[in-house]
Amino acid sequence: MEARNGSESGMQSAGRPMARGGDLHSRADRIAGIAGLIFIALFIASFFTPSTPMATDPPDQIAADLISDRTGHQWSLLFGFLADIAVFVLLAGLWSRLRRWEGPAGMLTDLFALAAAAFMAVILVSEGLYLALVQYAGELEPTSLAALAALDNTVGAVVLPAGAAMFLGVAAAIVSTRALPAWLGWLAAVAAVLLIASLTGVFEDPGEEDGFVGIVGFASFILLLVWFLAASIVMLMKAGGDGPYDEPGRLRAAGSMAA
Repeated sequence: MEARNGSESGMQSAGRPMARGGDLHSRADRIAGIAGLIFIALFIASFFTPSTPMATDPPDQIAADLISDRTGHQWSLLFGFLADIAVFVLLAGLWSRLRRWEGPAGMLTDLFALAAAAFMAVILVSEGLYLALVQYAGELEPTSLAALAALDNTVGAVVLPAGAAMFLGVAAAIVSTRALPAWLGWLAAVAAVLLIASLTGVFEDPGEEDGFVGIVGFASFILLLVWFLAASIVMLMKAGGDGPYDEPGRLRAAGSMAA
């Protein structure tokens, strides 16, 4: 009798940390989901702000546009910076969830994390160049502004390989472990394929946006936003990993990776 009581006590003691861990995981998933929805809202808000100057525009026009609507560009930068913070939180939540299923040494989750870090680093560099355009539009020569705009546009295109690797990692991790619905993994795989196809844009002339690569690039961009929105909703509604899709995948350690 005493042994049984002691055993039950031990089970309860062992169960409490697991319960706390489950609560923490659920909270982390919800925070990540909310951050993703905030990112989408901020991104939609940026549609109502001026667009980044194109390098193909005449230098004098670039300078005039930046100076005449400086406040609008500043709002665009602010929305972008706030969206960056929200995306960081979302990506951290996704990495945490994938890691719980695949395990601490999971290669697919690490690929997602490294590529996501590179993806965001490139975006921050591009936004830094945009900030320089806005802040010094009235002080630099128009030709210098055109060079900065060309550099901004070019650096922004470098997100393609990082984005492709990021979506390949998350697609393989989801399909293998079922940390999220399988359809979300296959959607990420399609996005990765489109991003890889967009890399052939290195053979197109500057400003050629209506060709095949331009269409593929736009489609991959829209799919990226749709995926982030869907992932945010799933993380919010199925926080902690209690959805019907949470069956052990091929890479999930039995019993040790329970959400």
